[in-house]
Amino acid sequence: MNCPKCKIENLREIQINGVKVDRCKYCGGLWFDKDELKLTRDHRDKNLSLLEFDLWEDESKLMVSGKSVDCPRDGKPLFKIKYGNTNVMIDICLDCHGIWLDREELDKIILELKEKVNSETIPEHLNNLGKEIVELLANPGHADVELKHIAIVMKLIEYRIISKHPKIAEIISVLPD
Repeated sequence: MNCPKCKIENLREIQINGVKVDRCKYCGGLWFDKDELKLTRDHRDKNLSLLEFDLWEDESKLMVSGKSVDCPRDGKPLFKIKYGNTNVMIDICLDCHGIWLDREELDKIILELKEKVNSETIPEHLNNLGKEIVELLANPGHADVELKHIAIVMKLIEYRIISKHPKIAEIISVLPD
């Protein structure tokens, strides 16, 4: 495949967090086929799997800023959009749902998502817990995913309580297993 930035055939398959993606050896850009970015993000930090959003859930709501370069997979135009609630602009293909990230954009996305998870308050985590329980009840076929999300939220609540109330941490540390 041709790099959409360098325009020459130099994308090579590499593994990032156990997921095979394509990387340009010259500019360092990364090509993610459909769902590979989500898998990479979730493998990098399991807590980030809570941040469920589908870039293509409602294509009419995509904040597309115009054509940037051509898709290395199908040659169609890539469009710039914000990745979820981050400030990182990514290039997406509306046809094959592939994603192009320039050098260091993956790290920026992960950093911003971690900051979001780590900055949430206990009430926000409790709200997330409620949403995950509703999802579990509404979609019992996805129980494995929803139960993982519930466990993550509960662990985040535990961390937040312990960090805000060190006395509780002391009490818990002396309790038998």
